[in-house]
Parts: sequence; C-alpha cells; structure tokens
Amino acid sequence: MSEAFETTVAPDMPQVRDWLARLRLQQGLDAARQVLHMLRLRHPHHAGVQELLDWHDAQWWQPLQFGGIRLVRRAPEHFEFVWSVVLNKAFAAKLKHIPDQLTARDLLHILTQDQTTLLPESRSIQWVVFKGDQPIGLAMFVNINFRNRTAEHIMGLLPGHDVSVLVGDAYCATLMYAFHCLGLNKVLGLIYGSNREVAEQQERLGFEREGLLRQAVWNDAQQGYEDLLQIALLREAFEHNRVLQGIRRRRPHDALFERQREWPRYPLS
Repeated sequence: MSEAFETTVAPDMPQVRDWLARLRLQQGLDAARQVLHMLRLRHPHHAGVQELLDWHDAQWWQPLQFGGIRLVRRAPEHFEFVWSVVLNKAFAAKLKHIPDQLTARDLLHILTQDQTTLLPESRSIQWVVFKGDQPIGLAMFVNINFRNRTAEHIMGLLPGHDVSVLVGDAYCATLMYAFHCLGLNKVLGLIYGSNREVAEQQERLGFEREGLLRQAVWNDAQQGYEDLLQIALLREAFEHNRVLQGIRRRRPHDALFERQREWPRYPLS
C-alpha cells in the first residue's frame, strides 16, 4: 500500500472513539462509518480500527423480522409511542427500566443516545416491537457483560398482544439475538415479586428460577420495598428447549438470527 494511505503512526483509540461519538451525534452513523473506512485504509492492520468498524456495522441498527413481529432499534422517531408507554404507569412499572419521574425532555435525550451509542459502550440494546406498522411493545437487553457473557432481558407487550402467538415470536427472536448475535451464555430476568405471572410465563419458555432477592428495590407506588425474582436461561438450555426451538423451526425469520458470533470479553478496551 502506498505511503499516501498507510502510516506507521498508530491512532489514539480513546480520542478516535470520542471523535466518532461526536460525529454520530452531530452528523449520523453514515458519516462515522465513512471516516472509519478511511481510517482503515491508513491503518489496514490495526485491530482497534477493525473492531470499531465491526461495532459500527449496519447490522446493529437494521430492523429484524421474526414471525409476526419486527424488532426496530429504539430512536427519536419512536418518541410518541415510548412516551405513551411512560404515561401508562401500570404497564411501565412492569418494565422496571422506565424511571418514575421521566420527563419528555429526558426521554428524547435517552432515545437519541439509544440511536447513536455503540452497544459495548452503553452495554445495552433496545427495540420497539412492531406488528406490521403498529408498535405493540418494548424489548431490551441491559447490563450486557461480555466478560461473563450475560445480560438482563426486559420485555413487555401491550395488553391485547401479551397473550398471543406474538409473545413466543418476541421471546424467541430476542433470545436468539442474545445467544447468537451477541454470543451470550446466560440471559437473566429480574422481575418484581408482584409480577409473578411474567416469571411463570418465562418459566414455560425454559427459564429457571434461581432465587429471591428480598426487599431489593423501592416501589414508589406502594411506598415500600419489593422483592425481585431472579430467573435465568442458559444458552445450552435454549438450544434444547422444545418450545423455543419449535417456534424457531416453524416461524420464518431473518438469517441474522442464525448467525453465531463471539465478541472480545473486553470490547473496545
């Protein structure tokens, strides 16, 4: 490669990541990708540059179809729907990830961060669940830990959709994403003690109850502490679960769900 495109001066990766974060926020993901491609031309063998390119890949933002639902990365364009979820206090409380005092301004900031922050930096990924063109719920993985290959799974479908075949589609889609696309080994669920029906629903899909965290969180509505039920699903259990694997075989889905990846235990370090 000519000297015009390759240099022996290695890039300062923390500065590059900060610069790309500003670029994504101000000019969008495509602008950041273009800069990264140019940087790779200059440093074709630099592992850090290639890793940044991997985490900027469009696959992390593409809508994903599974059976009767579609997962769309949460973004400012979904403000109206997500704000309606925030205002639905009973439903929002079950999701456990929506602060009680969230303002519209706060939400818009969060949705912008969702859209522009790289997954290993936020340690989370959030989707709006669609049925056709209708948003029907939210799904997410938070507290993603690549070292331990774990994450917490949170999902809620609106009443009227939460007892249909779409529930199986949404669970199977997000779990395949966790175990295949993210390369995780264990998915956790931390569920309010007052929401035991959700734990029972997930247990029917192969999750196992691991314990009870007594008085683990403060509940503003009840003005008291509340227990959390911890349930979990291991990758090996997922691959052998008859219910989930039956859904996987029967329901058409995007090829990305079947692509098995493994990521560094300390990404972007």
